[in-house]
This record gives sequence, structure tokens and C-alpha cells, in this order.
Amino acid sequence: MYKPRMVVLVTSLFISLMSFAQSKPAYKYKVDLKNTANDKVKVELVPPAIQKDEIIFYLPKTVPGTYSVDDYGRYLENFKAFDKQGKPLKTEKADLNGWKIFKAKTLGKITYSINDTFDDTLPGKKVFEPTGSNIETDKNYLINNHCFLGYFDGMKEFPYELTVLHKPGMYGSSPLTDTDKSAESDKFIADTYNRIVDNPIMYSVPDTSTLHVGNSEVLISVYSPNKKVTSSYLAENLDKLLQAQGKYLGGKLPVQKYAFLIYLTDGAGVSGGMGALEHSYSSVYFLPETDPGQLTQFFMDVAAHEFFHILTPLSIHSEEIQYFDFNDPKMSKHLWLYEGSTEYHAHLVQVRYGLTTQETFLKKMQEKITNSRDRYNDTMPFTVMSANVLDKAYKEQYGNVYEKGALISMVMDLRLRNLSGGKYGIIDLVNDLSQKYGKDKPFKDAELFDEIEKLTYPQIRSFLDSFVAGNHPLPLIESFAMAGVDYVPVQESKDSVFTLGGVSLMPNESDGKLTVTNIGKMNEFGKKIGYQKGDIIQTLNGKPITAQNFSASVGELYKTAKVGDPIEIVIERKDDGGVAKTVSLASQMQKIPIRRFNVLAFKPDATDEQKKLREYWLKATE
Repeated sequence: MYKPRMVVLVTSLFISLMSFAQSKPAYKYKVDLKNTANDKVKVELVPPAIQKDEIIFYLPKTVPGTYSVDDYGRYLENFKAFDKQGKPLKTEKADLNGWKIFKAKTLGKITYSINDTFDDTLPGKKVFEPTGSNIETDKNYLINNHCFLGYFDGMKEFPYELTVLHKPGMYGSSPLTDTDKSAESDKFIADTYNRIVDNPIMYSVPDTSTLHVGNSEVLISVYSPNKKVTSSYLAENLDKLLQAQGKYLGGKLPVQKYAFLIYLTDGAGVSGGMGALEHSYSSVYFLPETDPGQLTQFFMDVAAHEFFHILTPLSIHSEEIQYFDFNDPKMSKHLWLYEGSTEYHAHLVQVRYGLTTQETFLKKMQEKITNSRDRYNDTMPFTVMSANVLDKAYKEQYGNVYEKGALISMVMDLRLRNLSGGKYGIIDLVNDLSQKYGKDKPFKDAELFDEIEKLTYPQIRSFLDSFVAGNHPLPLIESFAMAGVDYVPVQESKDSVFTLGGVSLMPNESDGKLTVTNIGKMNEFGKKIGYQKGDIIQTLNGKPITAQNFSASVGELYKTAKVGDPIEIVIERKDDGGVAKTVSLASQMQKIPIRRFNVLAFKPDATDEQKKLREYWLKATE
């Protein structure tokens, strides 16, 4: 069980929040988990005083960290408003996520029901599970608060008091502190709407463990429906990583309490995806309930990334994030910093503190180069994509923040080390920016490059202008050479292997099917079978294919395949009129000479200067 160690700290925080809440009218919410029906939860709100005759109540259109439009108002039903005497008030739907209330000055209470997103049967886009909600009566309730709680137009800066009613034995894991000592209700307090939605809660029969990292307390809470994976197992494996991250950040973290909320599933989710969503003081995971050994490394990589968000955007962020508009969002230009640098730190920390090898680290960067150039537009300015990521034309490029975004930080790191004689890298820059800004002071989006130039060098400003705001491919050859690393864009081999064509595939958000997104490196077999960009894979030799079973299905095929064996890939393809038709692509299995792309290797004849810079780059100095 989770038992806070720093009692004085928690008590002080509780007193501070209570004093703040009592000094200002608050949203007083009640969420009833005791009486759920048909995967719906009843919600009641006693609002702060309304000063307008008419007002709109909103659930979010989008939330920070998702970079997608999810329209959480779709999941609200039976919206009702009552005056202070309990009489119904007139309401009408304002838009998909808003409800207009008339005679709002007399408003005394709102009630409604919320459907969960995990079992979404509604038409349209499905919500990525870590950003959604789950209602499994007496088993699990995943409460991302933006799914359940709303706000009035122009009134997000009021305190929130959230009371959750639950059955005995159910424990609410959260970075927030429960201020109610009852066994059947919890009370959580936050100072604004932004803060309450930044702190998710997961209720289940508790399986929790606690770690201590530097000055911080870290909760690991696991829901594993078949008890295959325990919090203690994940904590044991996560401890080394978190201790390394603590050292990487200088031994003192910008948070005093952090929570990993981990939902493991024994089936496919409605979104077709797996992964996590970061928050300032926590992260929510939706991962397969598989053998613990198979899950560990994937979880470690994802957890390392999410935990580093305590740097960005918690400690470094723009006004667009600080004053996030949930229903008319303006996006920041700097996803390369929020997501890209976070992804880079997550891998660099593991090699610097001996959790992985330098060769493995290079292989990971190699994969990111290939993915960024095969799957995405390498000439699209990152700042443009970032600022417009909610628009359909740019949204499909979002995944590149984890590929090229990480490479941007890697190249910056190498150049900073080179300019400073090895003594100053990107983690030092991030720490300096954190000191300058911090969680309560945003930067102006248009001024970030100016501030980075002041902290570093004019050459770094030129790099940002050319390769982040500009459309130039990253200068990889010269950057890797600084640390004695050879970069070979294409490497031929005498070996040959079976192949499905050398095309790039990406999963669809709606159904998890794989779409052919790039045929630029299609090999002889791919040309022979006849792929086209936009083809959606349906079956492989009669077996239905999705992103989740693709690797296993192909592995099984290759185990018994012989050259000349028949192969049939059924795809869905739109004709010239845009009508989707089923097409069978048939051929014979054949082996293709191996071509390796974007190969990285340490130079055996690296100079002393290159070796020294490499040490500053890849080894811890303390």
C-alpha cells in the first residue's frame, strides 16, 4: 500500500490547498462509483456563483499532451440544471462539447451521466485509452478528470473540490492527496481546472508500490485483470531507471510526488493503440497484460519518456500550455522540445548510467533516422507542424516528434558539447531554461530561440533556424563525426532474407489496420506484388492482420516459408473515384538481398578529440 513518508510536506500542502479553496468559491463535484450502471457514472456539480444570465458549461474538445481533437462531450448524457430551490432550468446544446444554461445566476446544481471511452460504440474517432476513461464495476475505474469534469466559460481559474464515492476496498491511486479519511469516499482539491485535469485517478483493489528518488516519492499502481504483472515486479525493474534519471537531473527533482498509473489489458483497445499519456505529476499507461519479462523493456522505455516530462512541459512551457484553451486550443510551436527532447533524454539516460550499451543506443538512433525519413515529411518545418498539429494536413506528421524530434535534440547535444569542449549539453540547457522559467512562468512562443541563443551560442540559434524552423534535413554526417561515429545512409549486404516488400506501414487510429504510407524504398518483391501508397492491409494468406498481430503473423510465415511458396495479401484500395475496393495481391515468396539504412557505428580509428567528446556525450561524469 502507498503510505506517504514525508508527512510534514503532505500536511503543509493540504493546509495550503484547503486555505486557498476556502478563500475562493469552488466547483464542488461528486462522482458516484458506488452506483454505476451500463458503464455510466453519475456526476453532480454544485457550482461557484454565476454572474451571467446565460452561461455555457463545457467538457473539453482536446487536452494537453494529446495533440488530437477528441470531443469528450460525446460521452455526456442526460445533462440537467437546477436552481437553488431544486427547480429545473432551461438548457440547450451549444455545440458538441457545450451546454447553455439560462437564468444561470440562479443555478444551484448540475447533474449528468458519463459513458466510458474504453467501450466506445459511438461512430467516429476513438479516444486513445491513456487519455480516456474506464468503468468496470467493482474492478477498475480509470478517471482522467477531463472525461468527467467540466468548467463554465471564463471560469477555469476557480478551485475544484472533487468527492469520489466508492465501495470499501477500492483505492484511488493519484498524485493528488485524499483529504477525506472515510473508507467510502475520497476528497481531492486542486486550485484550477487545468490542475484537476492534470491529476488523474485510478480506482481498483490496490496493487501499489512506492519508490524514493532523490527528494521525490514515486507511486507505482497496477491494474492487471489476470494478476500476471504486479506493482512490486515493475517497481523492482523501474527503480534502477528512476535512480539513474534522478542522477541525470542532478539529484533533485522538480516534483515531490509522482504516480505511475498502469492499466494492463488482456484484449485489444478500441483505439487500436498502446502507450501512455504524460501529466505534470503522473502518467497513465494502457499496455498489454503479457508475460512480465516481455513487457518490461517496452514499459521501461515508455516510462522513461513520460517521467522526463517533469522537465518539459512541466518546468518549461509556453503561454499556449500555461493558459491552455480546452475548447479553442492554440498549439505551441515547440513540440521538438516538449516531446522530442523528452524522448532523447529517455534513451540517453539509459546509456549514460549503464542500463543499456552504447551500441544499443546507436541502434535506437539509427531506427529513429529510418522511421523519420520513411514515414514522415523530412522537409516540413517542425515549428509549422507543431503549431498546426490539430489540423488534418499536419496531424499525420505528429509521430515524427518521437523520431526526428529526438534526433533534433541529439544533434543539438553533440553541437553543444563540441562548442563547449564537452562541458555543456542539452540537459544543461534544459536545466538552465527550467531555472529561468519554472512551472508557473511560461515563455512566449516566438521568443524561445532568442532565449536559447542567450544561454548558448549563435551557432545553436542558426541550427534552430535552419533545421527546426527551416526545411533542411538534419546535418547527421558532420554531427556524428564530432563524436567519432560513422553514418552510412545505405549499406549493401550479401545476405538475403524473406520480405513483404520493404514498404512503410502505419496503423490507422480508427481500427488498427496497417496502411502503406511510403513506397520510396520498396524492393523487388514489393514492386512485383504491386503495392500502392494508401493500401490498407486486410489479410495475409487468409489471416486478418492488424498492427497488434502483424509482427507475430509475419514471424510465423517466415518460419516455414520456402522460396516459391504462394503468398496472397488482400488489401483495401481506393479507385480513382475514391471508392474503396478489395484487391488481392498474389505472388511467390522470394528472398531479397539485405540493404541496411542509416547505419551507425563507432569509428575504430577515432581521434583522441572525438573519443573525448564521445565520453562527455555518452558517459556520466559524476
